[in-house]
Amino acid sequence: MSPTSQKPAGPAEEAPAADAPEGKAGRPAGRTGPAEPAGRTGPGEPGEPSGRTEPGTEPKAGSGAEPEPGPEPEPGPASPAARTAGQGSASGGRGGSAAWRRRLVWAVAGAALAGAAAFGTVQWVSAERLADRLAAERSERLAVSTRAGEFAVALQTYDHTDLQAYRDRVFGLSGEDFEKTYDEAFSPLESVISAMKASSTASVRDVYVSEVADGRARAITVVDSQVKSTAGTRRMLGAHMELGLVKVGGQWRVNDATVMGAADELVTDPDGKAVEPGPSPGPTGKDE
Repeated sequence: MSPTSQKPAGPAEEAPAADAPEGKAGRPAGRTGPAEPAGRTGPGEPGEPSGRTEPGTEPKAGSGAEPEPGPEPEPGPASPAARTAGQGSASGGRGGSAAWRRRLVWAVAGAALAGAAAFGTVQWVSAERLADRLAAERSERLAVSTRAGEFAVALQTYDHTDLQAYRDRVFGLSGEDFEKTYDEAFSPLESVISAMKASSTASVRDVYVSEVADGRARAITVVDSQVKSTAGTRRMLGAHMELGLVKVGGQWRVNDATVMGAADELVTDPDGKAVEPGPSPGPTGKDE
């Protein structure tokens, strides 16, 4: 079979498409564009509710239809700045809590320190007051002891040549009550002391202060004395005398005296020969 020759196109076939009759919706016949999706119609066409609108468009006024909510955007990964801000907030919260705890610790420590300082101050003041009171008591007891010793020596130290000076010394250390007793007891002995030409010296061994309170005190003195006269020498060792003292005008004075005896007594005649102790005049009004 021989090949068939192709017939050249006629003028009618080579005519432009613009000359062809138009089809539906003004689209030229024979020319097609992109196909529309099946079942999709424009607004107002049957097959689609009139209230539905395309995404991104607003419903027409007066239609009465509300737009359907679109899909919510899904959260994406946080940006580095957001993560840094979050971490900064968390660290800031922890830092604030730590700072608050530090302030609380310092406040408690400060309160404890202040309490300890106040307690130490109170203790120091109490100790100082106690020390002052004890110092005052020691000072008073020392004053009582000194005055008691002075009185004991003055009472047993005299010279027959100047009995007035003796009286003055004793009265300078005693109170009114003792002065009355002394005048009654000693005045009768002045003539005996003068006749025997007696003189006496004394020294204090010890003084014991028993109590000091409310301006009154009690003390015991231990004195050694020696009396010389025309009858010989008389030694009294460890003679005890109890004294009562009162505070008058800021000064301690002896208001009463009681002789309690001596631990030892030695008597010798003018030649130094030991003899039995006999009575001798004494300033307390008691024959010794």
